[in-house]
Amino acid sequence: MPKLIMHRNFQVPKDELTRAIEGAEPGQLIFQIGPTGVGKTTMRHAVLRTIFGSPEHWGPGRVPAIEVMALLQNQAYFTSFGLVDSLLGELFAPDLHWLLDGGSDSPSVLRIISEVAESRKIWETRPRQTQPERKAWEQFGQLAKNRSMRLASIDQAAALCTNHKNTSPADHILNLMSIAEKHRLNILLSGVHTIAQLWNTRAEIRRRSIIVWVPPYSFVRPTDRDPFLQLLRTLGSRYRLSKPRLLYDMAAVILAATAGIYGIVEKLLKDASVKAAGAGRGEIRKVDIEASVYGRC
Repeated sequence: MPKLIMHRNFQVPKDELTRAIEGAEPGQLIFQIGPTGVGKTTMRHAVLRTIFGSPEHWGPGRVPAIEVMALLQNQAYFTSFGLVDSLLGELFAPDLHWLLDGGSDSPSVLRIISEVAESRKIWETRPRQTQPERKAWEQFGQLAKNRSMRLASIDQAAALCTNHKNTSPADHILNLMSIAEKHRLNILLSGVHTIAQLWNTRAEIRRRSIIVWVPPYSFVRPTDRDPFLQLLRTLGSRYRLSKPRLLYDMAAVILAATAGIYGIVEKLLKDASVKAAGAGRGEIRKVDIEASVYGRC
């Protein structure tokens, strides 16, 4: 498979994110912000692999980085207690599949991931013990220290903005900032632009945060067009096309339909491939792409 060409809208924020994590002071928060499908997860995992390397070299019992997803619980509202429970679970038995997201798939790494997965089953089936949230955060801090953890990554951080009416999104961030400062670690929050609510009313949060923007392609930036064509070429090489220039000829339509967001372009081409197969064809035609763009069956 051809190597994916790194567009400047991916490579530049990727480098910024790397510098942010490597250069952040203990206690600082890092925000990675961009539209859905722009490649935030791919970027974040690539950076984590670069900085923290393989678990083979972490040392016994050490987990320098963990990642959780912010979930809406408690009648579709975010709760910090649910977050700390997820963080504890990752420290006890981390999900290390981010190491394989385009990175190493060596037998030793796969073995480590498999072994940890068995430990996760123990955690997930453990009897639930009721304890005050404060105690849970204290336990997190102690376990983070024991594990030599440096970074906690929180994906889908926009969930922190969905609260009961008496709770401000900034309250969650101030709590995380306090935890990070107390235990001398960093927290990376990734999400769409709505996570700006987490700091836009509190100047002290903004001052203590590093923000990395991940923009999509745009027609208004001429420098985006050639890299977008290169992206189409590398993605298109994974499929049989009715003619070599099919994606080039439809580039304007595809860009308008996807905003140049990598994940959406990839999904569109997969959908077009399915439509072609459903019509009994082994190659993607213009009609298949149009059907995917306009939602036709």
